[in-house]
Amino acid sequence: MSELVPTQITKKSVVIVRFGPGGFATDGFKPAEYFQVTVDPRYVSKSGEFIRLGQTQGDEIVGWQRVAALTVVEVLAEFEGEQPPSIVTGHDSVTMNFLEL
Repeated sequence: MSELVPTQITKKSVVIVRFGPGGFATDGFKPAEYFQVTVDPRYVSKSGEFIRLGQTQGDEIVGWQRVAALTVVEVLAEFEGEQPPSIVTGHDSVTMNFLEL
């Protein structure tokens, strides 16, 4: 089973996140949905409890979110400046489950 490990993000990073772990902070969200967002330490509230998302083109969540309500699943890229990098994958195929009808 995967374990949540608190990790400090110090550089602007394009990441895949999900809402969770479940609980009060994530009520109303579906835990199996994943989103690409830019985590920028400059947009963390003074208390450190909230982060502003949606400041970068391509972000799939917009607005203030509770830091404790988000789990980073994977870091896609780290960058400096205002222009996010192109996300390049290293695979030319993917194996997925299909429902036979």
